[in-house]
Amino acid sequence: MTMIDLEKLIEWLGVEGVIAGIDGSELTISEIGELIPDWKPAGHSKLKRRDLIRAIVEHKRLELTKKPEELMAMDAESLKAYFLSIKASKKEILELLESLDIRPGSVARNNLTEFAAREISDIGMYKRVAQGVKGTDSAPTDGTKAS
Repeated sequence: MTMIDLEKLIEWLGVEGVIAGIDGSELTISEIGELIPDWKPAGHSKLKRRDLIRAIVEHKRLELTKKPEELMAMDAESLKAYFLSIKASKKEILELLESLDIRPGSVARNNLTEFAAREISDIGMYKRVAQGVKGTDSAPTDGTKAS
């Protein structure tokens, strides 16, 4: 089987596009399971084809994105640039906000990227102030993880 570059597909098509593409492909369940050879979702042998595809693609997306702690080290402008660079979906931003116990109101949902960037940046600032640490705005915004 030819190696499929999930990272590149996610960059080009987004999570939902990759899921739809693989689902519409002629790949077997076994070949789909080998897209991430060193990882298998819980209960993978019992998952339906589409659910297996979703689990694999979403897991890969999580590997490619920054963790909340890394995001909180960034300022609002860097966060907006990062969200745009990774083409973060509305669903992904809402899930991130929920993981940080942030519930956007209806007005905030109209410009979710702006709202999320501001809120996450503020939380990071408050956390750094509480710990007595100076903030850093040098976290990369190109979709790569900080070292």
